[in-house]
Formats: sequence, C-alpha cells, structure tokens
Amino acid sequence: MKEISISETIFEIYEYVFPQLINPAGTLFGGKMLYFISQAATLSASKISEGPVVMGSMDSVDFVEPVNSGDTLIFRSRVQAVFNSSMEVGVTVFKRTNNDELKVVTLAHFGYVAVDENGKPRKLNVKIVPKDDKEKLIYEWALKRRAYRLERIKNRRMEINDLDISRKPTYSLYSAKLVFPYEAIYSNMMFAGYLFEKVDELGGILSVQYSKSPTFTASIDEFDFICPVRVGDILHFYLGINYVGNRSMEIGVKIVKEEALTSKRFKVASSYMTFVSLNQLKPFNPWRDYEIERWKTAESRKILRLERANKFKECIKKNPLEPIC
Repeated sequence: MKEISISETIFEIYEYVFPQLINPAGTLFGGKMLYFISQAATLSASKISEGPVVMGSMDSVDFVEPVNSGDTLIFRSRVQAVFNSSMEVGVTVFKRTNNDELKVVTLAHFGYVAVDENGKPRKLNVKIVPKDDKEKLIYEWALKRRAYRLERIKNRRMEINDLDISRKPTYSLYSAKLVFPYEAIYSNMMFAGYLFEKVDELGGILSVQYSKSPTFTASIDEFDFICPVRVGDILHFYLGINYVGNRSMEIGVKIVKEEALTSKRFKVASSYMTFVSLNQLKPFNPWRDYEIERWKTAESRKILRLERANKFKECIKKNPLEPIC
C-alpha cells in the first residue's frame, strides 16, 4: 500500500472574482463559492484515489469574510485521512484583495467515497502517514469529524423515505429541475457543486422575497447525501423560513428526487441555510404549532452557529495562514 503525507495531497485552484459572479448584495454569490469549493475538494480526492470519487457529506460551512469583485480566491484542498474506500478532505479558502492582503474566507470539510464505473465503492490502495506534529493534529481532527459524521449519517439514512411535505411553512418556495448530462461528474452521477449552487440560488430567492432587500449567504449546515442523484432524475426542492431575527433568517431545505422512469421518490438531503439582509427584517410571528416548534429549534441552531463561527474566528487569529480547526 502506498504511503503519503498530508502535504503531498495539497491541490490549489485560483479563481478571479468577475462582476458576473456578484449577487445583488454586492458580494460573491454563495452558490458559486460552494461550487468552487466542491471542485477543489473533488480534484484532491480523485487525484489521491487515482479514479472517480463522489461526495458523501459536507460539514457546516461558515463564511467569515465577504468576497468582492476583483478579489482573487485561493482554494487549498488536501486529503486529511484515508480509509477503506472513503476519504476526509479539507478545503481552506483565502481571498487576496487588490491591496495584496490575504484573508481566510472559510474552511470546509467533506467525506468522499472512491467509486468504480458503476458508482459502487472501490477499495483504496493509499494510506495517509502524518510527517510531523502539525499533520498529526490535522489527522486526529479528521478522525474525530469522521466518527461524528458516521453517527449522523446512520441516523439520516433512515430518512430516505421521509417524503412528507404537508406541514408547509407560511413563507415557502418550491422548485423542480431535471438533471442534465452536463451536470454529471462521473458516469451519470450529478456533481454536488451544481446541487449546492441551485440550493443557494433558491434560498436567495426566498430570502429576498421575504426581506424585500438584497441578501447574502452567511452559512450552510451539514449536508449529507442519503442517496445518489443521477442524470435524468427530477429534483424537487422544498424551502421554508424557520426563523427571522433582526437581519438574519434561517431557511430550511428538503430535496427529493423522482426517478423519471419509475416515478419512485426518495429523499436526497436536507439542510439549513442562514441568509443576512442588508436592511432590518420585518417581524415574523409563527402561529401554527409546528412553525412555533421549528422556530424554537432554529433558535437553538442559531446559538450553535454563533459559537461555531466565533471558534473559527479565534482559530484564524492563532494561525491566519494555516488554520487547523
């Protein structure tokens, strides 16, 4: 079995932020950022696995620095741990401003699976061996994230037949799309970056409809794929506003796929996004029992997000050029 260090897996992508990538709030469209991050992570994973890979999960992502037109983005991706057929991949995103200042924008972690030509898991013949104390710390963090993620996914896999959409939010949005061949990554499996881009676009639409003001993406919570999406599938997107603060709001999203030839439906994933408005938001007073319950759980998630974002910022302060979080 081939042994490599974490530093040997590093892959970097540079992207210039053109004006057409900017959202109405004046910053980089969050969906495009998630697309770029997914692209960088996929390139690292496929390079190390020496073949096709698919994303199984994305951990929570917090954007701590705005990205403007004219900035240059640096996506530094690395494989942090390798298992039988899966890999832990981390992507640190930096922005270089016109003043040549380098700042961390976000840090994302993923679980990837190496697959064969039929989309089935295949065994990996490579092993990560940390070369120094810094890499040992990165490796240990990767093991902890994987253990937590496996437990989370085990619970979510039972939701594959959760197709209930009867408890419709007061402020909601529905959309559907057909998965086209250009959106595939390998064989006929959809590239996750395209899905993230679509989800963020729809969340942005709903947030603007409510706020009557430009908004931007502040965070997206864990995103676990319960089942694969293939070319020809029809995707159904159900979005709703769960919580509204002074300027921020939480939007929940549920994605269901419909197999066009059989009409069978399966849940693909669900997550929560935070959008921030440039102006103060009008109050929202939920009155249905299930909306009141959603509001309470959303408030709890907001507290956890703030704690998570603050820890991330402290981590950046300790090591602004190489945060290990």
